[in-house]
Amino acid sequence: MLCEQIYESALALLGESMNENDNIDYEERAPYLIAAFCSEAQERDKEWRSSLSLGSQGTWDTVCIALDELFPLSERFACAAAFYVAAMLVVDSDEELSDKLYDRFCDAMSTIDSNIEASLDTDDDTEETPIYMLESIKNVYF
Repeated sequence: MLCEQIYESALALLGESMNENDNIDYEERAPYLIAAFCSEAQERDKEWRSSLSLGSQGTWDTVCIALDELFPLSERFACAAAFYVAAMLVVDSDEELSDKLYDRFCDAMSTIDSNIEASLDTDDDTEETPIYMLESIKNVYF
């Protein structure tokens, strides 16, 4: 899966045109947002891969991942990445929509967390599943 597909999914969530040059600002910011998401979610991806005995992660530039590059995390994280990118693209222009999309991102990551925990088959039922939140933007919302 290419990072461009994540970006296009984010545009679809926003109801924006996917025609080239219609969203130049978004297209310029998306590679940085995808890199931020991947950097923050990489530990979860390692746990996901480990729980399913998948191979290791790819490597990527932690600052910018070109849209024509392969998405470096497991495809299971693509939906969460699209919600994250969409939320961050409109965080300054439509805070209400950004909040809704960020909530969907948190839900997607919580579901992944639950899947990881279920596949690890732990016997300790006293711990609650943590609510997922990216450290880089936690202070914006909480």
